[in-house]
Amino acid sequence: MSGDFWPWTILHIAPTDDRKTIREAYSHLLKALDHEAETEAYMELRHARDAALSGQFLHPPSAEDEAEEDDFGLGNPLPDDAMRADDAPPPQPELEEKPAFNVEYSEDDDKRFQRVVDLFLGEGDLTPAENDELEQHIDALFADDRMGDLGHYARVEGWLAQLLADRYPRGAGLFSKVADYFHWSDRAQELGVHPAIPWLFNAHEGESLIRELNTPGHTYHREWIELTKGKPKGMLWTRGIDKPRMANLIETVRRDYPWLEQEHWQPELVARWEKAAASGGVKGPGVWTWIALAFFALSAIGRMAGGDASESDHNPAALAALQAAEADKHIAEFIDGFPKAAADGRTLATLREKSPKTYSTLQNVSTTYSGSAEPRNRIMMRELTETYYLIIDKLPYELQVADARFRAAMIKKMRENPRECAEFIRNPRTYLRQGNSVHYISPDYRYQMFSVVHDQYGDREWGLAAKDATLSGEFIGKLIKRSGVPEERLRATLRSQNAPEEDVCRTMGSLYELLTEIPAKEAGKILPAVL
Repeated sequence: MSGDFWPWTILHIAPTDDRKTIREAYSHLLKALDHEAETEAYMELRHARDAALSGQFLHPPSAEDEAEEDDFGLGNPLPDDAMRADDAPPPQPELEEKPAFNVEYSEDDDKRFQRVVDLFLGEGDLTPAENDELEQHIDALFADDRMGDLGHYARVEGWLAQLLADRYPRGAGLFSKVADYFHWSDRAQELGVHPAIPWLFNAHEGESLIRELNTPGHTYHREWIELTKGKPKGMLWTRGIDKPRMANLIETVRRDYPWLEQEHWQPELVARWEKAAASGGVKGPGVWTWIALAFFALSAIGRMAGGDASESDHNPAALAALQAAEADKHIAEFIDGFPKAAADGRTLATLREKSPKTYSTLQNVSTTYSGSAEPRNRIMMRELTETYYLIIDKLPYELQVADARFRAAMIKKMRENPRECAEFIRNPRTYLRQGNSVHYISPDYRYQMFSVVHDQYGDREWGLAAKDATLSGEFIGKLIKRSGVPEERLRATLRSQNAPEEDVCRTMGSLYELLTEIPAKEAGKILPAVL
């Protein structure tokens, strides 16, 4: 039975502190909405979900809360005859009226507002010229002294929030600038905030997730591409999709980012994969098909045996065996390049056993670059580096704090080049995959990456790690002192992707250093969000 008071009347469930139940109710109701055509209903549903998750609305308002209060809440009024004339308070001097900031809008203001609206109302993505023009208008609005008037400030904030939400993702590139100016990251979950603001944060997080999922090498990249671009018809078993990962991706997106399914996935293909994952696998060829394939394979082997079997070029199986042996030799040489590997018991055989995915990746690299050791070893290290940065935020605290220590040392060496330093901090996988300055990685850091991937990157399921953390005021104070970055700029660096590169390098380098010094209980809550 659903609750008879807000927000449970919107969600159609009984009051509960079970976050999963709340999210499932929200997701179920969201599927029936067209969030572009029914913006108000969508915002109301979002607002109700956020209120329910806050835990402040588990009980209906009490009778005392609803009772009519006396003026200003000063207590029950006294009887008419209870106050004598001599008990009356002495007359108070009249307070001087506080001056009001009266905002007046000129014709130029109206033209600016209308131009901003026109730019948002265009079709498709903003062109670079439109983006630059829109950014200039918003900068002018923020620099206006009239933003000191709270009424004007609130109107501009609500207006921009609604425009960004109504036309999302058009103009999404300006979200960070607007969010930083109005401090939305600190207020997104406050009750009473404009309902578009928490929706925008969720949408922005969803867009960031899409960029990650579209990056080759991401754990869920293959599954995401299958649901967005795969063929709705045809056999599923031939597509090389990991069924548990597919089920996890579908469940996660439906729970936290349901509109991504509506906008990007193919419903028919999603339904097929959902059914296949629920049944524990996908149906492959039948028994008679396999018998026929085996017959043709044996026939082919017989024909090859009747010819010149000494020539491996005419024997694909023999050629594949030779290539595999050559690849193993190259991988063993690569592992031997780490002086501590043999002493620590990390060899080709243990890599094949503990991390078959990594072994397969290195085999492919070795086969592709069989002729030259330099590019082969460089690409092998690049593949290890990418896998390492993909999983480090999901690993135990001891490995994460070790990584923070290595990153701090690496950033210290990169400070002379703030641009490269900031690029590495923002996305180390992309930065190093592009072949940038691998020499900054110390031999010990390289071996740490190999060791972690060797020991940890098995066939287990990898979830999507949360990317949010709260820094205490005491920690912020230490970070300001360590980095030398003024508080306002430091906080802007932590909130925004568009901070000055030098501030990014100094702030994050100091952050990684501090995370190796503070107690594990506190550091363990921050590390997954910053690695």
